[in-house]
Amino acid sequence: MDYNNYDNVKHAELTQSYKSGANWFYWIAGLTIVTSVIAFGGGGLRFLISLGITQIIDGVAEAISADGGGVAKVVALVLSLLISGIFIIFGWLANQKTLGAYIAGMVLFGLDGLLSLVFQDWIGVVAHGVVLFFLFRGFLAGRELVSLEKAMAESAAQAPAAL
Repeated sequence: MDYNNYDNVKHAELTQSYKSGANWFYWIAGLTIVTSVIAFGGGGLRFLISLGITQIIDGVAEAISADGGGVAKVVALVLSLLISGIFIIFGWLANQKTLGAYIAGMVLFGLDGLLSLVFQDWIGVVAHGVVLFFLFRGFLAGRELVSLEKAMAESAAQAPAAL
């Protein structure tokens, strides 16, 4: 059996699974930004995958701005952009195979999902659970990918010595 070809195929499969999982951080950030922009404009639409913390911030800003001040909405939008930026960074770091950042992002998203639980937003709880499932699958693929790359590098380093 050609182990080198097997390793290359396995590497490609793991890379695809890992990146698919890591890219969920971008979806979280992007849909959170869209939800916050809609809230800024006065709309009531939200995406299930957006962050609950920013929805709370948007709701508080809406209540405060009802008294006539729009500054609260601007502050809320800026906070939403900053929080979403953190998830963009998690996505970037995860795609660089920084597994610690991947774990931190999953933990923060899981904590955000607890907000849905506190507010009894059962659809939000389910949505967070589904996304966490895909994030976790990607993380597991990443762990296996890092191990495989290490083994492939060790094998390549020993190959010239065998000649």
